[in-house]
Amino acid sequence: MKVVYDPRHVFYSPKNELNGYEMIDNIDKPGRIETIKEILQLKYGDIIVGSKDYPRSYLYFVHSSDYVNWLKEKQYTLEDNQEYFPKVFGYDMCMDTKTPVGKNTFEMAWISAKCSLTGASLLLEGEELAYSCSRPLGHHAGITYCGGRSYFNNAALAARYLQKNGDIYIAILDLDFYAGNGTQEIFYEDNTVLTISIHGNPSNHYPYISGFEWEIGENEGRGYNINFPLKDGINGRTYLRVLEKALLEVEDFDPDFLIIPFGSNTHEKDLTTTFNLKDNDYREIGEMISYLNIPKLIIQEGGFNSQINEKVVDNLFNGLNI
Repeated sequence: MKVVYDPRHVFYSPKNELNGYEMIDNIDKPGRIETIKEILQLKYGDIIVGSKDYPRSYLYFVHSSDYVNWLKEKQYTLEDNQEYFPKVFGYDMCMDTKTPVGKNTFEMAWISAKCSLTGASLLLEGEELAYSCSRPLGHHAGITYCGGRSYFNNAALAARYLQKNGDIYIAILDLDFYAGNGTQEIFYEDNTVLTISIHGNPSNHYPYISGFEWEIGENEGRGYNINFPLKDGINGRTYLRVLEKALLEVEDFDPDFLIIPFGSNTHEKDLTTTFNLKDNDYREIGEMISYLNIPKLIIQEGGFNSQINEKVVDNLFNGLNI
């Protein structure tokens, strides 16, 4: 196993987000990733590798040129410590007020994406498991927009990078509390990428507009998008039964690689969400995933409590039998 980590992520430090009409502290802090990196390094030793460099043109594997240029140009209009929030939805290429654009946002999001691309390259080199310990997150970013604290879709970029190297089929299994709406949109008409997401019901939770059961893909992608929206308050037993169904779908698809956008925000002590998974449930999640004999890339998504992150990731990797 290798863990991809880039220390420059500490320079991504958004200050605010808009909650209705109220400006509140942004919860995506550098410490949440530092804690994970430290526990894995202490536990497994010399497994940390840095991110590689890639052409920025790789962003266009997934995102439109209009969106990439919008994000890049927007940061150039800002002063140090200034943050921009969308003013007119539909004009600005951002779907919410949780995703501020700062002076270095484009570069920080690109560094996060490069961690995922590096993880994908490790799989091509023969690694059976790689973990992208990166931020900001990515699974809410769509073709033409940012949102949900996501700017570039790390999982989608990794998938397209893998496919650049041959006739390759990918399964993406999103295990963050919130639906991977951006990933779903990107591959919605694609039958070479199976997208599955287990998440809180979007009737009550972000992103509200996507992640429902009836969204199954379109055209050639029909049947290749699967959502498992779950009700509030579920326990680990219920979650693991749903995960078993999801893994059977992955097995039936028989992909060459499995990408797992992962969030620790399904834990019972995460006060921002409503699932009740306990520490030991993550060990079982790891065990169930490990039964699939497929090279795997895990990409860190949500989870903004450092203490929870430490317990969740520790148990997950215990289950993966590293």
